[in-house]
Amino acid sequence: MVADPGGRCGLSPRMAVRRTPDTPGFFMAFALTGELDTSSIPTLCDATSEVLAEGSRHLIMDLSAVTRCDNATFYTLLGMRDAIHQAGGSLTLANPSRCVETALSRSAVRDQLPLRDIPASSPPYRYPAARAKSPAR
Repeated sequence: MVADPGGRCGLSPRMAVRRTPDTPGFFMAFALTGELDTSSIPTLCDATSEVLAEGSRHLIMDLSAVTRCDNATFYTLLGMRDAIHQAGGSLTLANPSRCVETALSRSAVRDQLPLRDIPASSPPYRYPAARAKSPAR
């Protein structure tokens, strides 16, 4: 999925969202590339809604290739986290780029959106913050 805010033909997209794995699963990872701001949030929300509808419940967003983000993005991510939680899942923000770390350090919500470093080679089911709860015995 690729965002092209305003449908500006001929210009490169400002944000791309790549799903891993490509097929639906209980765990899903998004690799975000480019600018994560108010103009690209609808694409991210659509992608999140799509994977939740497919049955994914634990979402990891890899932010290592984000080149720009704004404060409004963090409030949107808080809302997404709450919606995913209401659906019985979790949202993990992983591998923040320098610009994400800087922007979040200046945000009032910095303590509400913890960031994690997760090796890119780890399959989603091994991500520590995204483990499914064991059934009670």
